[in-house]
Amino acid sequence: MGAGLGRGGGPWAPRLGAGSDAGWLRRSADVAAQMASRLTLLTLLLLLLAGVRASSNPDATSSSSRDPESLRDRGEEKIATTDVSKMLFVEPVLEVSSLPTTNSTTNSATKITANTTDEPTTQPTIQPTQPTTQLPTDSPTQPTTGPFCPGPVTLCSDLESHSTEAMLGDALVDFSLKLYHAFSAMKKVETNMAFSPFSIASLLTQVLLGAGENTKTNLESVLSYPKDFTCVHQALKGFTTKGVTSVSQIFHSPDLAIRDTFVNASRTLYSSSPRVLSNNSDANLELINTWVAKNTNNKISRLLDSLPSDTRLVLLNAIYLSAKWKTTFDPKKTSMEPFHFKNSVIKVPMMNSKKYPVAHFIDQTLKAKVGQLQLSHNLSLVILVPQNLKHRLEDMEQALSPSVFKAIMKKLEMSKFQPTLLALPRIKVTTSQDMLSIMEKLEFFDFSYDLNLCGLTEDPDLQVSAMQHQTVLELTETGVEAAAASAISVARTLLIFEVQQPFLFVLWDQQHKFPVFMGRVYDPRA
Repeated sequence: MGAGLGRGGGPWAPRLGAGSDAGWLRRSADVAAQMASRLTLLTLLLLLLAGVRASSNPDATSSSSRDPESLRDRGEEKIATTDVSKMLFVEPVLEVSSLPTTNSTTNSATKITANTTDEPTTQPTIQPTQPTTQLPTDSPTQPTTGPFCPGPVTLCSDLESHSTEAMLGDALVDFSLKLYHAFSAMKKVETNMAFSPFSIASLLTQVLLGAGENTKTNLESVLSYPKDFTCVHQALKGFTTKGVTSVSQIFHSPDLAIRDTFVNASRTLYSSSPRVLSNNSDANLELINTWVAKNTNNKISRLLDSLPSDTRLVLLNAIYLSAKWKTTFDPKKTSMEPFHFKNSVIKVPMMNSKKYPVAHFIDQTLKAKVGQLQLSHNLSLVILVPQNLKHRLEDMEQALSPSVFKAIMKKLEMSKFQPTLLALPRIKVTTSQDMLSIMEKLEFFDFSYDLNLCGLTEDPDLQVSAMQHQTVLELTETGVEAAAASAISVARTLLIFEVQQPFLFVLWDQQHKFPVFMGRVYDPRA
């Protein structure tokens, strides 16, 4: 029994002799070492086979790791599969779609796998390879050449279009008041001016089609549009007014490639597509001026006097109006009458009527007389003139905010047109204005310094070379409904609305409720 215990490695083993018992001990040790080696190789083999199985059937591995109950009767396989799956499918916490993939070692999707080509090892190796099958492989994971730039989005439902009209009208009023103060600041004191906020908004909104990132946000802010005002393009298309000729055009240098998506959208929504200039500045100047003259029935014959030799992008807009009164002024009653101008009195042609239909009232905020006269095509002329000679037009301009203006127009809607003794000078105003300086006055500097029109062109080095706006506005005695004068009854109380000092005017679209024209008249003779 003592020998048996010795062979078993018990506490008596050191007291054994050195004979055959010692040889037996050496052989027993060799056998034990071989068995341990085989056990290690067998364990590694099981680990490796389990890993290969997991790689070839990821669904099964994933299912097993999620459902421990399914491994309850698998014995050793349960332990091997669970442990190896932890090693094989450790994934970095990276949002691949939001990272650039140009650096394969840091930004590429990575996976941790077991090395199955060399000698078996329990150490994982990191391979900067393509994304695993568990990661998406669509466009967001592909390398990109620059920031994402969405193409023109112009589709909107009928419901959206209906609500958009009111939003657009409100935005145009805000934009008009911004423009009025910017134009006024750029003009000399006590000078005439006229501009079309609608026409300028149309041109800028056409540019908005191709704007990206900050330029898009800044344009929306200048135009008083809500963010991502998608339906604005279709709404503007529906705001066209008969009797008003407005044209916008984008010209560009031959080396500036324009995207097809922008061309198609521009043609559909604005009935124009960008036009290519030549390398000859004089020829380009002639081309532009001829185009403008043709599209304004020769009312505007020369929009530009010069053009930079390094022209890249030119934004042009011209508008012409020759509206007619719903009730005619009798030319025989037009006479030279006094008009107060720069602390003096001048004589100007004054249109007169003893019973002209006018909606009017006194606005205490502006200390001004407000009058509205009807024109054809659902338009009207709104005049704001200081209440008396003690009040200056400049003071009235400063007090004219969007909220005050909207309140005035709302009150006019509720006012009746009544026969009124009217004295109104003939209006003919022509204004030409560099719009780049106006845009900077509105704190929009993108056209000169940081322009992003990625939806219009892929060229990142882009600046607007010129942006010009010219207005011709003329209102005379002619009308379209001469017979209407005879239907007006004589008022019992004589109402008077005389315009004999500098005034502010608005050509108002009564249907859509926005200013087509705005301006001021200091000298009716100009």
